[in-house]
Amino acid sequence: MKREDLGKLAAKYQEKADRAYQNYQETGITRYNRERRNAEDMAEALRAAANAADEHVLLGHIRAEFVWYAGRAEAALAENAPREKLEEILNSMIASAATLCSYKRRDS
Repeated sequence: MKREDLGKLAAKYQEKADRAYQNYQETGITRYNRERRNAEDMAEALRAAANAADEHVLLGHIRAEFVWYAGRAEAALAENAPREKLEEILNSMIASAATLCSYKRRDS
């Protein structure tokens, strides 16, 4: 499910929880309070899933980058590439880690 769809569904459950709370306040019937708690739990779970959706996309991108670098490194090793080629691959990997993973580059 897309992040936007999860957000809309979470909002719908939050509205349901708010209505149930209002009904509980007006009537005192415990069924409404139970309904409110269940709807709030569902809304919270859907919000958590929406947040995880972004992380899932990032993880997929990181995995693809890692496989790409592994392929480049393996090819360079197989052809006994010069040191400069290996340094280029490693510097690209460090740049990706700095961009995608909040890696702090060390001053050289």
